[in-house]
Amino acid sequence: MIVRAAHPSHYLWLMKRAGCAVTGAFRAIEAVDAQGEIRAMVGYDLWTATSVWMHVAIDSPVAGRSILRPAFEYPFLEAGRDIILATVRGSNLKARRLDEHLGFREVHRVKDGIAHGEDLIMFEMRKSECRWIKPARKAA
Repeated sequence: MIVRAAHPSHYLWLMKRAGCAVTGAFRAIEAVDAQGEIRAMVGYDLWTATSVWMHVAIDSPVAGRSILRPAFEYPFLEAGRDIILATVRGSNLKARRLDEHLGFREVHRVKDGIAHGEDLIMFEMRKSECRWIKPARKAA
């Protein structure tokens, strides 16, 4: 797998799978296989001085493992943000379990936030809590 910045023409791949809309500030990274096929993508949007919203779609476990560290290094280390936010449909148990496994924690639930009977769940991860980035080395 090769992990690289995603070209804007590839964003539709993530939009279809994650059900997200994007703004002009949207950026993404993708994992592509040897044939150049996108197998995973992580997108970032709604940037503030301290946070960014993350959107994820993974078609293969190998791609998921390949993109995992870069998915957190980009917003926390390269872009200098302190908080990653994500929203998930309450009924999407697979996505909720993945977010919790990665270290996100539920911070808010909007009853009927997606549709009647379908809650919207907001997750948060803080840089200080992220186990997927390497801590900065202290000067000797």
